[in-house]
Amino acid sequence: MFVINSLAAGGAERALTDLLAYLQDDLRQYTVHLVLLDVEEQRHAVPPYVRKHILDAKFGMLSSIVLLGRLLRELTPAVTLSFLNRANCANVVSSKILGYPCIISERVHTTSHFGTGVGAAINKAIVRLTYRLADQVIAVSEGVKDELITNFGVRETKVRVIYNPINIGRICERASEAPSITLPKPYILGMGRLVPNKNFRLLIESYWSSGISENLVILGEGSERSDLEMLVSKLGLRERVLLPGYVQNPYPVLRGARLFVSSSNAEGFPNALIEAMALGCPVVATDCNAGPMEILTQKMAPRPSEVTLAEYGILVPVSSAKLLTDAIRIASREDIRDQYSQRGKQRARDFGIRSSVDQYRSAIASYASV
Repeated sequence: MFVINSLAAGGAERALTDLLAYLQDDLRQYTVHLVLLDVEEQRHAVPPYVRKHILDAKFGMLSSIVLLGRLLRELTPAVTLSFLNRANCANVVSSKILGYPCIISERVHTTSHFGTGVGAAINKAIVRLTYRLADQVIAVSEGVKDELITNFGVRETKVRVIYNPINIGRICERASEAPSITLPKPYILGMGRLVPNKNFRLLIESYWSSGISENLVILGEGSERSDLEMLVSKLGLRERVLLPGYVQNPYPVLRGARLFVSSSNAEGFPNALIEAMALGCPVVATDCNAGPMEILTQKMAPRPSEVTLAEYGILVPVSSAKLLTDAIRIASREDIRDQYSQRGKQRARDFGIRSSVDQYRSAIASYASV
């Protein structure tokens, strides 16, 4: 049984549905179930061999635990594997009560994801109580692994790092399709849910300060749309900053961009960064606590305090409009663009499908013969 909050737009949702597709032959001896905790628009297709269950937990933790527990009792799975925080917590509690082995996959840098305040403190306490009880924890990057061990009491022996499966061939194939939207060229690109942690406000302000001639396109949808549109209007950028919403196939747009910028406060493993690199698009990324540094330098190093031209892209400190402005200007130079376009393609090949799928199969095989 696989469990996730929903199949709304997002990297975790795409990684899970891709994983299900790749594991079909390995899991043929089992009946495979996918549980969606919430009723939301489904942006990702599920392979036909998977039996899908849609609960209606209404985004609540307690209701997620109760409804998932009822289904677990009915289906008696060999093992459960969940993605995303609420699904993980519900999976651990339900599985421990009913006696089934559970694997959880943490997709974000947990402390950064929750932020501060009373609600954040409660959520962190729930993670601290539940995650350590999982039979196995999959971290999507080394930064996420270190965070779970250091701040949430998960034993190191329980945690393994498995990067997301990135289908480079499919990305390149889909990038050759005609784009579904018409955009004025040239442009630079940001992509992701329009939520505070993606910090598109920072990207818009830095773009405005940079004075570059390219337009700015931000793909995605979310709760911050109206605030971002107000900022664009306030800065007099309505003709130059475009927010076309969610695009089912973003790869033709990504291939046509002169630069991809990730301005996030927090990530776990930013798929879009590798997808841009695979298509030869140079990248600039804020060095949030997990993901970008591993991808762009192949190691975990001290946080940069200035614009850093790393081996595979440009890193800047989180939340610095001035430094992100400088990085955008530098990355817009033709010599820098050409250099990172070639290096990025080479680095993207390190995140191929087979290694990730084999490791997930190994994790599942610890509890079910595959």
